[in-house]
Amino acid sequence: MDVERLYRNFYRTPRLAASELSDGGGPFGFDITTALEVDYLIDKYRCDAVLETGCNLGDTTAYLGRNYPKLKVVTCDVKPQYTDFVAQRCAELPNVMVEAMDSRAMLAKWVGKFERPLFYLDAHWYEDWPLEGELALIKQGVVMVDDFDIGHPRFGFDSYGGKTCGPAMLTPFKARIGRLYTNNPEGQYELPCLQGGRRGGKGYFTLGLETDHFAANPRYFSPRAIP
Repeated sequence: MDVERLYRNFYRTPRLAASELSDGGGPFGFDITTALEVDYLIDKYRCDAVLETGCNLGDTTAYLGRNYPKLKVVTCDVKPQYTDFVAQRCAELPNVMVEAMDSRAMLAKWVGKFERPLFYLDAHWYEDWPLEGELALIKQGVVMVDDFDIGHPRFGFDSYGGKTCGPAMLTPFKARIGRLYTNNPEGQYELPCLQGGRRGGKGYFTLGLETDHFAANPRYFSPRAIP
C-alpha cells in the first residue's frame, strides 16, 4: 500500500459536491479510512476495474481515476447535468468512462468485461432504489455497498420504502455471498479521518470469488451475519 500516494490524491481532490451531499462531498464522503479499505481490497483481490454507481459531481470518480491510472473506472448517473460535468472534470483521465444511464443498465453493459472488478454501489435516485437490481446483475467481483447499517451511532445508513440498507436486505443473496463484512468502527488506520460530519457505514463482500482477504485484516473489517 502506497499511503503517501493515497493521501496526496485524496486530499488534493476538490470537494465540489459540498452543496449537494449531506456529508459535504469529497472522495468517499471525505472519509479517508474508506479509501484505505478500498486500496487494500484492490491490491489483495487484484481488481482490474472499478464500477461506481452514482457519480454526482465526481469527487470519488476523480480520485479513483487519479489514484488508479492503470484501472478502468466506469461511473454513471441518471442526471445528464452530472454526467456531462464529470466527463469534463475527468477529461484528462483516459481510464475514466462516464455513462449517462441507470446503474442497472450500466452494470448490464460492463459486468462481463472484467474478471474481478470492485463494485462501489452508491446509487440514490429518488423513490427508485436500484440496489437489489444491481446485486442481481453482479456475478463476480468485490462489492462495497455505501450507507450501510453497521450498528454504530457514528455511521449513518439509508432506508428506502421501509427497507434499511443493512444485513437483512442481503438475505435474498445469502447463498451467493461468501461472507459479509463492514468497516470496523473501532479500527486502527494508517491515516485519521478528518470528516467531522456525517460518515456512512460500508457493507463489503465478494460474489463468485473464493478467497477471503477481509478476514486477514481485522483492523479494517468486521464480520457480520446475514439473517
